Amino acid sequence: MKHSSRICLAIGLSVLCELAASAATWRQPTPDELKMTSDPQAPNAPAVYLNYEEYVDIRAHYHRVYARIKILTERGKEEFGDVEIPFESGATAIRGIEGRTIEPDGAVVPFTGTPLDKEVVKFGHNKVMEKVFSMPNVQVGSIIEYQWERQYDDWYVFPPAWDLQKTVFMHEGHYHFNPIQLDPGSSMSIMVPDGMGHALTANRLLYDQELPPGSVLKDLPSGIDLVVKDVPPIPDEPDSPPLDSFSYRLIFYYSAQYTGQEFWANEGKTWAHDVDHFAAPNDRIRQAVSQIVSPGDTEDQKARKIYAAVMMVDNTNYSRAHTEAENKAEGAKEKTAADIWDQKRGTPIEITRLFTAMARAAGLKVSEMALTRRNERILNASYLYWGQMNDEIAIVGVDGKEVFLDPGERYCEFGKLAWEHTQVMGIRETDGGTQPVLTPAADYKDTVIDRKAALQLAQNGKLDGSITLSMTGVEALRWRQIALRSDADEAKKQFDDDLQRCVPPGVIVKTGHFDALTDNTQPLVAQVNVSGSMGTATGKRVFLPSSFFEAGVKPRFAEEKRLNPVDLHYPYAVRDTVKIMLAPGLTVESVPSSTQIPFPQSATYVVKYAQSGNVYEQGRLLAVGKTVYSKDQYPELRDFFDKASAQDQQPVILDRTATAAAAAGDAGKSE
Repeated sequence: MKHSSRICLAIGLSVLCELAASAATWRQPTPDELKMTSDPQAPNAPAVYLNYEEYVDIRAHYHRVYARIKILTERGKEEFGDVEIPFESGATAIRGIEGRTIEPDGAVVPFTGTPLDKEVVKFGHNKVMEKVFSMPNVQVGSIIEYQWERQYDDWYVFPPAWDLQKTVFMHEGHYHFNPIQLDPGSSMSIMVPDGMGHALTANRLLYDQELPPGSVLKDLPSGIDLVVKDVPPIPDEPDSPPLDSFSYRLIFYYSAQYTGQEFWANEGKTWAHDVDHFAAPNDRIRQAVSQIVSPGDTEDQKARKIYAAVMMVDNTNYSRAHTEAENKAEGAKEKTAADIWDQKRGTPIEITRLFTAMARAAGLKVSEMALTRRNERILNASYLYWGQMNDEIAIVGVDGKEVFLDPGERYCEFGKLAWEHTQVMGIRETDGGTQPVLTPAADYKDTVIDRKAALQLAQNGKLDGSITLSMTGVEALRWRQIALRSDADEAKKQFDDDLQRCVPPGVIVKTGHFDALTDNTQPLVAQVNVSGSMGTATGKRVFLPSSFFEAGVKPRFAEEKRLNPVDLHYPYAVRDTVKIMLAPGLTVESVPSSTQIPFPQSATYVVKYAQSGNVYEQGRLLAVGKTVYSKDQYPELRDFFDKASAQDQQPVILDRTATAAAAAGDAGKSE
């Protein structure tokens, strides 16, 4: 996370002469580096960093990057052959791009191309761009070497935020930072924004660090220096918590606060004042509320009616935010909750504050909470940066109880939070100011998926039937938001793709329609048609998958060992009911034994099988209550899912003796 700060005294560029000594020079590769085909410290790595350097001089608004990378596989060639340098157009400029490729035989091919500018994202008058260039003649065994400089606007300073772990192994990294010293009595000052953008005078330089073992941060006369060696790649594994929250890092920033307690109290007070100003009920809000609620409504009825009304406001997170020119042409304002209601359009935070304003106007006690999104980061209280708080929710008193609501999350059910907002630390308003609190954990009953299949299997293996799939909670929210971002047809297509990967090979699923796609007060239901074929015939027997909905699903945790904790995101329950009617001549010979796989205080798996003549039935329940597991708990978690997966792959055996006999009889008659 980069912090920009405004400097009040322009700094002479005479310090640029100091940079010449620090500029990287090309390194001569060793014979061992040239002939390297793999790295014993990084088995199976596509590439490795031999050297990586960053030099930042805030006084000169200067940032230099140097990298030397050994390409070990074709994947490494694809991943590192192109270089992309992000920058903010207008505030920074990328210059001094140099590079060369050293071939395995030692031949040097210099970079002589012209980098291209590519727009990544535009917000307001600002653009995030990328300077893109391709290294020449990259092949497996090459060493690529490049460097570039970033020059900042003279009136801004950007303390470095260094990710000390790369996507691949790094043999040596060198980081150097020459900061502006805020000495007492100095005529120089740095202005930093608070959480609401108000300028404050910085009084000290702080840093947030998580360093590799054995690394030491040194304060040298030339600046702050760090050398790291043999840094493993950031362990990017499925179902991991946000990687940035526990990877090796070093983030510098200027602060106007002296202690963490002071920072969070002051920033919380400023934020709460901004919320209360924006969400202050006025005549327009009170008039709108009078048309939504009735005088005799209970607190619960008032909260639900206002929540439903606010949900109808256009959420620009799922459509688009209008430009300044469009807003000006429309006479649109976004200064108060009343403006959002009049325009029927707002950001998630604005819509949350609109709910707060309307609920307060209805006489309900409401406080707001600023928090992080758990899929992006975990709040680091020692990192004094309010920008970690990138979302808001509302807490409303209903019949003596506090209910956490997510009005800024379109289609989120009343009384539930988006999973990204569950079990996260944030700052909430209180009668006496603000305080840190943890949002409630979700319950597995909040997200329930009911899958019911009614199927008919013909003698020749042809399958026909239907699936009714009902969802609540996170899964219903996910598909409703997919449809909101695109349309119902695209949602059906993606839904079919997901379901197709689960059912047995040869089975074809096609969603006919969704019920309650835009009504978050009801379960979301998908009506699916089933066709195709199913079963493997061997002689007089046919083998069917016992678990129709899990036949195509691979084991969830394939790796025996784990480097990261596991985050399953949200608790849930999946209930399956499968009924297959067999054509005459097919009978059920055997079914697996019903079983239960316990995972105490974490999850449970129960499956039952039944047969009656030519009918096969399965009932299955998988309920997961605990979502976060440490590395030490991973073997037990993996064992549970492995056992469940193995059970799901057990076959149902059909007897088709009668079919074979009938076929033989028919053949005899024809002769």
